[in-house]
Amino acid sequence: MLIVCTHDNDIINWTGDPRSESHKWSPVYILDGTKKKAGASTQLGNFLTTLGQNESLCLSAHGNDAEIGDEGSGPKDWGWTCAQIANLLGDKAPGFKGNILIHACAKTVSNFSAGLAVALQAKRALKGVWIYGYKDPIGSNQRYPDPADISKHVSLQGTQVLF
Repeated sequence: MLIVCTHDNDIINWTGDPRSESHKWSPVYILDGTKKKAGASTQLGNFLTTLGQNESLCLSAHGNDAEIGDEGSGPKDWGWTCAQIANLLGDKAPGFKGNILIHACAKTVSNFSAGLAVALQAKRALKGVWIYGYKDPIGSNQRYPDPADISKHVSLQGTQVLF
């Protein structure tokens, strides 16, 4: 499952382009751009309830080491912290065992994906799940890696949820 968690039309349009290889993450969901953050969070949670136990999950958005969502911080922009995503995953997909990819920019190895693993550990949720993410900025047209080979993708770092 791939969920686009931004209003950015460049990312939305790229996800629909066959060259993006987003189809490997099927189904692909795009959050409703008319919703404010609370509505987008509800919709994101609803999508997560349909996630198969062993299905791979990709969250595609803008990001940094602490937050994913939109680039800006305006009143209609979306943004979720590691703790907020951990709460959604723990509450809406409690038995999930698949891999997670954070398809967003980062700047360090202490990036969003590592922070999400720490937040899930603190919540004591999704034990054993691997979370992958970039440690560098990526373009809006960064190809989606194949979920079947995600652990072999050299530009990704993985962190396992352990407690």
